[in-house]
Amino acid sequence: MKNKLLLVAFVLTLGLATKTTQAQVFYEGVNHLNVGVGLGGYGSYAYISGSDYSRTPTIFLSFDHGFMDDLGPGNLGLGAFLGFSSAHANYNYAGLGYEWDYKWSNFVIGARGTYHLLLDVDNVDLYGALSLGLWAQTYKYTNTDPYWNGTLDASDTYMNLYYAFSVGGKYMFSENFGAFAELGYDVAYLKLGVTLGL
Repeated sequence: MKNKLLLVAFVLTLGLATKTTQAQVFYEGVNHLNVGVGLGGYGSYAYISGSDYSRTPTIFLSFDHGFMDDLGPGNLGLGAFLGFSSAHANYNYAGLGYEWDYKWSNFVIGARGTYHLLLDVDNVDLYGALSLGLWAQTYKYTNTDPYWNGTLDASDTYMNLYYAFSVGGKYMFSENFGAFAELGYDVAYLKLGVTLGL
């Protein structure tokens, strides 16, 4: 009888410990890779009225390493990020055989810190993120208009300090796979994607 009681107590303790572990998605030593796409955000593109205009969604990657547990009401993460987006505008003078063509590409890279709230909710992680890095934009312009008196070809690269902040949340379907969403002033205003546990 005593052995049965000990076995029941052990199983209950193990179950409670497992539940606590599941509730805390992000903790010291864990590694998460976010892979997603976003809309809007950092960097600017000129819209040329009357042109054939297109813009790619932002491609976003971030890596988050659990650095410190129990820092106030949450855990601290440190990592890195990168993002890319581009746009293209083409104005074709129908029947005249010449065009104006514009291409922009934005690339951001840097360090990212995250703060994850301690929650007693299974598989859910809510966090805030601050990013600091470098933003680079390349620009290329081609004009085949024979009557244009200005520059016919130009290209340049601009570089600036990059900073961003966002809030986000993720739901982990398993220890190694989940989904995330982030909202804020960042490489994209809204980012959606998957989280991989490494």
